Formats: sequence, structure tokens, C-alpha cells
Amino acid sequence: MSSKNLLILGMGLQGKGALHDVLAHNTFAHVTVADCGARYESEKADYEARGVRALTVDANEDQALRNLLAEHDVVIELLPISLAMKVGRIAAETGTHLVSSMYYIGQSMTDPVLFRQMKQEMDEIDEIARRNGCTLLIAFGMDPGLDLLLGADALSRMDEIEHFYSYGAGFPEEAACNNPLSYKFSWSPHSTLVSYYRETKKIVDGQTVVVPADRLFAPENTHILHDETLGCDLECYAAGNCQNFADMFGISGKVRNMNRFSARLPGHCAFWDVMVRCGFLREEPVMVNGTPVSPLEFCTALLTSQQQFWYRKDERDVGYIRVEARGRKNGTPVSVTHTIIDYADLDAGLTSMQRLVGFTVAIAASLIANGGFTERGLVMPMRVSLGLMQPELAKRDIHIMTNID
Repeated sequence: MSSKNLLILGMGLQGKGALHDVLAHNTFAHVTVADCGARYESEKADYEARGVRALTVDANEDQALRNLLAEHDVVIELLPISLAMKVGRIAAETGTHLVSSMYYIGQSMTDPVLFRQMKQEMDEIDEIARRNGCTLLIAFGMDPGLDLLLGADALSRMDEIEHFYSYGAGFPEEAACNNPLSYKFSWSPHSTLVSYYRETKKIVDGQTVVVPADRLFAPENTHILHDETLGCDLECYAAGNCQNFADMFGISGKVRNMNRFSARLPGHCAFWDVMVRCGFLREEPVMVNGTPVSPLEFCTALLTSQQQFWYRKDERDVGYIRVEARGRKNGTPVSVTHTIIDYADLDAGLTSMQRLVGFTVAIAASLIANGGFTERGLVMPMRVSLGLMQPELAKRDIHIMTNID
């Protein structure tokens, strides 16, 4: 057991997954959880009964947040993205190690002015963290997180890159595909639908190609991937700004073909292609009997109000990560594919999303606390070696299948 104190900030689904892992592996001497709201207040007694200190903190109250972080050696931050960078700055200023599942700059950002402003702030946070000797490991959940770690490993095996595709997805296993969408929510419904209507970028023959938000699910921008281990086809659609990803991996101008995808079961893309083109995911309100109504908010409320789009306790979700790279090493062709297929743990009451996000941040927090990962400053998942994470994931029955040709 580490002698360090851990704070888990944000006790939604992923926070619960992280707490489960921390307690199961007895990795910290003391654990504190913090959140606010009626749901959390009703859960505090259960946390206390498990030997966990449960505090109520509003993350909008900067001084209270600063005081809390200063009391701990490591914080796992699982708050909404709007709060992520602020918490990172406070952690850097208090010298508290941090692990977050969030990007500080959304990978679909297209505003160059805002991008430069946020990048400047990240550079400032990095400098403060280095000066105070702490690690801020961000974007380190499932997707982003494990996909980036696997991608960095695959790319390290070649010096010429022809093809680099990555996939991150969550969907019901076959027995739970009992609604018209063959899909159920295992993370934020609002964020899911927002991601269905945003511009993306891909790299084709060395050139950056823009995919407009209203063409995300169009047939020319989707493809079918057959996974033999799953034994089914997956519909794949673009889910990120590949130019940003190329910069992050250090392969901008070097990779010929690159894209990043999410995946669903067949039929999903055709449905949402119609919905998007009909305007159902636009945020701008339309007037309904004199009342302004956002189509996006309406769709979110409509779907989440129906039990058929939520998992029952006896139903499992599937977490899916795949990275495939092809190129050359010293002139010799090489192909690398890494795949993770994970299922909900019904006995523990944890979805695959909770396992792949919550367990991943918990492992990273333990590695930092115990000196297994020592790089300081603002760090991306590409800096974490596969060899460091793979044994820990395997202990939790999360396995990486690798094929190298």
C-alpha cells in the first residue's frame, strides 16, 4: 500500500469505477471523495461505511478547491470538461499530482484563436507543474487515454507511416440490443449527442480533409469494420480532428492516411444521418407554440426519459478500442494492430466504461504515487509506456490483443 493520500474529485459513474479499483487494490493509505448535489449527498454514508472520507465541495469555489487539493498527494479529477483545466492549474500551483480523463483542448476545436489561447494556458500550467515537481497526466481514460497509449506504441515500431486508424467505442452486447437504435447510454447522453453533430478532420493522401458536421454519418464518411473476436460488424464514423491528433503524436506531415473513429452496431449511422440532416441535433432553439426549444436538448430529454435506452442490471455494455498502423521500418513493411474488448462486470455492478475509464485513472494515480511514473509537468498518454500499463490492466482482466506482421 502507498503511504499517500488520494482525492477523487467527481463521483459520477467514472468516479465510482475509480473508487472501486482503489479500494479493491488497497493502493492508498487514505482516500477522500468529493462532489456536490442531492444524489451525492444520499451516497455519502455508503462511502463513509467503506472507510472513505466523503466531503461536499463545489468545484466553482476556487479557494475551497485549493485547500482540498493541498491536503492530498494525488487527485483523480473526473469533473465536467468545463472545470478540468481550472482544476489542473490549481493542482500545479499546490504541487498535487493529478490524473484526469479529460482533454484540456477538445479535439474537435476549429477556432484557431481559442486554440492558441488554451494552448498558451496549458504551457503555463506545464511550467508551474514542473517548477513544483508534480505530474498532471491528462486525457488518460479510455478514449482518450488507452487509445493514445496504444497508438504511440504502434507508431514507435515504424519510421514511415502509411496508415493510422484508431477506434474507441461503447455499445450493447447482442443480448442487450433490444431497442430501435441498438444502442444504450453508458456515459453522458448529452455529450454523446453533441459528438454526433460536429465537424471533424481526416488525413487522406497526406492532405487534411474536412468532414462537415451534417455529413458525419453520410455513407461516404463511414465504413464497416468486421471484428473476428466480437464476431460482428461495426459501423464506424469519424470522431475527432485528426490534424490535432497528428500534431500530438508528432507525425504531422509524415502520415499519409489517418482517421479516428467511434463505432456502433449496424443501422445506427443511417438513422442519425437522417436525424442530423433534418436538424434534430442543432442547439439553436426553434419556437414551439411560443416557447423556444433546442432540438438537441429535446432529443436528449426524449431518449433519456425512456428506459429502453438505459442498461438494466443484467445487461452488459462492450468497451472497444482498436489501433491499427501500417508503414515501414528500415524499409521493411510492418503492420501493428492493438485491440481491447471489455465487458461490464455484472457482479461488481460496473459497466465497461467505468472499468476502462475508472480503472485506468486509478492505475495511473497509483503509479505516480509509488514512483512508477516520474515524468513531471503536463503529460499526455503518449508518454506512458505500454509495458507500464499492460500488466496492471491484465490484473483487472482487461487484456490487450496485439498482432504484428
